[in-house]
Amino acid sequence: MGASSQPAEWNAAFLVGKALLETVQRLTLVAEYRDEDAHSHCRRVRYYTEFLVKQLGISDPDSGIMVFSSPMHDIGKVGTPDSILLKQEKLTPQEFEIIKTHTIIGEKILGGSSNPYLESARKFALHHHERWDGSGYPFGLKGADIPIEGRIMHLIDNYDALRSRRPYKLPFPHEDAVRIISEGNEITGPKHFDPDVLDVFRSHERTFREIFETLGEE
Repeated sequence: MGASSQPAEWNAAFLVGKALLETVQRLTLVAEYRDEDAHSHCRRVRYYTEFLVKQLGISDPDSGIMVFSSPMHDIGKVGTPDSILLKQEKLTPQEFEIIKTHTIIGEKILGGSSNPYLESARKFALHHHERWDGSGYPFGLKGADIPIEGRIMHLIDNYDALRSRRPYKLPFPHEDAVRIISEGNEITGPKHFDPDVLDVFRSHERTFREIFETLGEE
C-alpha cells in the first residue's frame, strides 16, 4: 500500500471516529429526554469522569473512551415506567426493585458490541450501583471485581444525587454531601466506595463542587 493512500485512510478513520462519538452522544439523549433533570446531570457526569480518570492515572485511549461513554450510565431508565421514574414521592420498596432493573436494561441495550465506547458504556450502565463492600446491585460484586467504570460512577452518582433537588428531598450543600460520602449516614458510607476513588474525592472535593456549581441544575 503506497504512502499516497494514507491521507485518504486517515480521513476515513477520522470520519468513522466522529460518527461513533456522535452516535454515543445521541444515545445519551434517549435517557435525557425521559427526565428533565437528566440533561444537566449527564453534562456534569462527563466532567466528573474526566477529572477522576486523570487523577487515577488512567491513560488514553481508555480514559478518553470512558469520558465519552460515562453519560450513558442511566440509559436503561428508558425501560422504567414514567409512574416510577417521575414519581413525586419517595419510592416504595416494590417500586425501587423495579427501578433497580435499569442496570440490566442498560446492559441489554449496550451489550454485544465490539465498539470500545459501547463496551465501556455497558460497564457504566450495568455496574454503577455496585458497592465496594458487596452490598450493591445487580450482582453484589465486591472490591476489584467491580469494573473501574462502576467504581468511578458509583461515587459520581452519589455525590451528584446528594447535591441535586429531587421531588422527595431538598439538595444537600456541598459540605454535607462530602461528609455523608466520607463519614456515612443511614444510606451511604465510605465502605461503599473504592478507596482509591474515595481518596481522590476527599483530596479534591472542591473540584467536584466547582463542576456542580458551574454546570448546575437548569
